[in-house]
Amino acid sequence: MKNMHYFLIALIVGLFVQAADEVSWANDVQEYFEKVFPASEKQTFGRLVMAAEWRIWIPKDVQTLRGVVVHQHGCGSGSCDGGRTAVYDLHWQELARKHDCALMAVSYRQDDFDCQMWCDPRNGSAQSFLDALQYFADYTGHDELTRVPWALWGHSGGGHWVGSMCQLYPKRIVGAWLRSGCPDTVGFTFNELPMNDDVIDVPMMLNLGAHEHDFAIVWNSCWAYFQAMRRNNAKIGLIIDPKTSHETGDSRYPAIRFLDECLSVRLSFNAGDFELRPTPEGYVLPIEEISDAEISAENIVIDSNKPDGNYTALERREFLKDGLWFLNREYVDVWRKYSIDCSFEDTTPPPPPTDVVVNEDGLITWKCRADLESGLKTFIVYCDGAVLQELQGAPVCNARPTFQGVMYSDTPDYSAPKMEYSIKDYDSSRSYSVVSVNCCDLKSEAAIAIKR
Repeated sequence: MKNMHYFLIALIVGLFVQAADEVSWANDVQEYFEKVFPASEKQTFGRLVMAAEWRIWIPKDVQTLRGVVVHQHGCGSGSCDGGRTAVYDLHWQELARKHDCALMAVSYRQDDFDCQMWCDPRNGSAQSFLDALQYFADYTGHDELTRVPWALWGHSGGGHWVGSMCQLYPKRIVGAWLRSGCPDTVGFTFNELPMNDDVIDVPMMLNLGAHEHDFAIVWNSCWAYFQAMRRNNAKIGLIIDPKTSHETGDSRYPAIRFLDECLSVRLSFNAGDFELRPTPEGYVLPIEEISDAEISAENIVIDSNKPDGNYTALERREFLKDGLWFLNREYVDVWRKYSIDCSFEDTTPPPPPTDVVVNEDGLITWKCRADLESGLKTFIVYCDGAVLQELQGAPVCNARPTFQGVMYSDTPDYSAPKMEYSIKDYDSSRSYSVVSVNCCDLKSEAAIAIKR
């Protein structure tokens, strides 16, 4: 084994290491790994001018990975810092786990550099991503990491990166979610990245906040991008978040469902076969079946000639005249609920906690996986069947309450609580249990604590 320095990392519920320089693992089980790639010494085209902290989570029970789910933060030092917690997100892990995929994310040390120096992948971030895949493949023994396809999610500048990667590597991409950002296929701000014939077959969803008043550039570029793509019969939809500005809000719920469907229909049935299955023709929702409320956007500047942003419903419909593409007709229901009030449905309870243990000092601890459809909201500790304590989750940024919290760029909050509770007046003769609650307030079965 290579001679390198290791760091013990707890799950997000414990100690979080912000700037490790080498590979790491968690709780004696090699699931989390990280590597810092320094800035390029030579400022040449295609090499990053800033350091990049790459992290990956690999489910411990997967022999052969089938893909990589990539979670890409947005521009600015705040979003870059937020990217450090992305792979510890239990909800996104559940998406990756379902499809035998790794979960991967980066934190760029952007500092005073122009965001373009990483969000345009041609400036070195694409090569950094490939280098990281190669590194993790060599270290973990998962050689397939260099060959598996990618499911991409990106916010703001990360949306620009994701869309650009779709155009540069269309045959490697299972599907893509672009939140408040897109590539310059029509030449808007950065160097234009022309559309190609293969990218129109990549299933994509463009997601915008209805109140992005200070981000008119996002709306100007994204609407032009959507129009250009649909005119070329690209497989892309548009979903507007009625509650948010530029923050990601509750977008993870429709995003995870969309990427889940993409992974289900495009990954090969056989582990070790990494050729993607063709994208289904899908379903195009005609503009005639879309209500004004579903495409609302208050005070948004879509065009510089409309500085007041007061686009009429008729004018908005002109942008969508080629219809909205969806992977299947069933997803239209998800789209409609989210477009109106960010709601969604989940009729199944979350998985119950596991490894529930209470020690002689009354400290009860457990582990738990998130609900794929609606994440993880909280836990309730019971004593002899009566509620003893409901744990409060971490703070959220204009989103539903979740146990780990949701920061600006859809990553867990640094202050996420631990899965533990100290019982006052502990009585070993009594029975203690823990129940998990998802974000639709459905409860799991109770998991009885083992006394130790």
